[in-house]
Amino acid sequence: MGEDQRRSCSGEDRISCLPDEMLQEILVRLCCSRAAARTGLLSRRWSHVWPHLPELVLDDDDPDTPPQASFMDAVDAAIGACLAPTLECLLISLFPVGNQPPVPAGRAARWLRFASQCVVGTLSLYAPSPKDDGEEATLELPACKGAKKITLFLAKSWRLQLPPAGLFMALTSLSIRIGHMEGSELTALVCTWCPRLNSLSLFTTLVATFDFTIRSDSLLLVWLHRLRNTRRIEIVAPRLEELFLSYVTEARISAPKLAKLAWHCEDYDPHRHQFVDVGRRLKLLETGTRKSIVSSFMKQFDEVDELKLEFCMEIPSYESFLNGTNKLPKCKTLSVTLFCSDDHGLAPTLLHLLKSCNSTRTLSIVFMSSYDLMQFFCPLSCYYCRSIEENSGTDDISLNSLEEVKITSYASPHGELEFVEHLSRCHTPVLKRLVIKNMIKAAPLSNKETCEKILNMCRPSIKVEFYASSTKGLVRIGLRSRTIPDFFLRKTGSD
Repeated sequence: MGEDQRRSCSGEDRISCLPDEMLQEILVRLCCSRAAARTGLLSRRWSHVWPHLPELVLDDDDPDTPPQASFMDAVDAAIGACLAPTLECLLISLFPVGNQPPVPAGRAARWLRFASQCVVGTLSLYAPSPKDDGEEATLELPACKGAKKITLFLAKSWRLQLPPAGLFMALTSLSIRIGHMEGSELTALVCTWCPRLNSLSLFTTLVATFDFTIRSDSLLLVWLHRLRNTRRIEIVAPRLEELFLSYVTEARISAPKLAKLAWHCEDYDPHRHQFVDVGRRLKLLETGTRKSIVSSFMKQFDEVDELKLEFCMEIPSYESFLNGTNKLPKCKTLSVTLFCSDDHGLAPTLLHLLKSCNSTRTLSIVFMSSYDLMQFFCPLSCYYCRSIEENSGTDDISLNSLEEVKITSYASPHGELEFVEHLSRCHTPVLKRLVIKNMIKAAPLSNKETCEKILNMCRPSIKVEFYASSTKGLVRIGLRSRTIPDFFLRKTGSD
């Protein structure tokens, strides 16, 4: 025990009597290196503790943070004062605010070189534009032999470059957002430089048009979103389990262990998009954009545990949507997210999907308002209304596997009311639970009359639960009963 520590223990400061390891554990929990350094004002003993912390968290997203130029000086000072032999975490986060100065490329390069020497855990760098005029600046990513996870969030004017040689021997997770790279360097980084990579997330731009290839025996998860200037993507990953793809023009996928697939592309062409070694059964299949559902893509698979669909209700594409979803993969859970400008046609659309995969046990629906859709007057030949009339006799619809329905609404409640009314006329012998969550504060769903309407539509054997949004979050406002207790309604109404 040092002199400062003995002096502290002779007084009333019992915290300073704790061993350095425990004090470091306390300071790490502050999640801010600047706050940890300020504890040195408490005593001279504390001022010698924070430089040994195994984490450096330097984030300018703080009201007490100095201007960006001063913050960059603080980053340099913290790195210079660091005495820890290795770091489990290094986070440097700068976000552009107002007319603050840009980050010089040389300065950011020094931070990355420091990281390559001491980080054995997580490295995260969030850097705005290097220059005010948006000109390109090159930033070399040195080989970090000990880092296990790297996240780079860079402004688009940064050009990321690899050093002449080196390996990321311990790296298991890599995420690059924005910035741009040479296609050949990005391919080398993923295929050669990271032999233990398990997780890859890319949202970036290639310097020039390039055929991007991923060949890896270690990858388990790949997330590719808007990989601009990519002509063709090829993935050969024998251990790959999860794949997210969007805005892909041409692709060839070989992943025999693939279990979860998200396809958020505008179209699917079996000649341009090839799944050459992928099973026909998945745990999760997610597809659709606000514009359309790629129904031909779903025909690649026979059975999934969960099918997630996302689309926007648009009259011009509605008939083709119905024709394209006449047969869906068998699924235990069907999750549907609908973007709509009003409640037009929601009920028949959902019933159509249920009929198309009648093995569904759980139906989860999210209604989202889409204010960017133009409001319209219903024409006499409206396909929606004709569908409603054609589906008005729903007694012949058998949903023999449906056990649970969950409805979450960020729109008016009329759409789900209509759907519940149609569902109540279907043959649902094993339906046990209906959960309705209205996420709009002070929405009509919290009205007693509306809740009772829904209850009266359902068989007494179905457990019905209502939740409404309030200042305290979601509040349960009713239980399965023909009469909803006034207590629940008063409680929610007061919010």
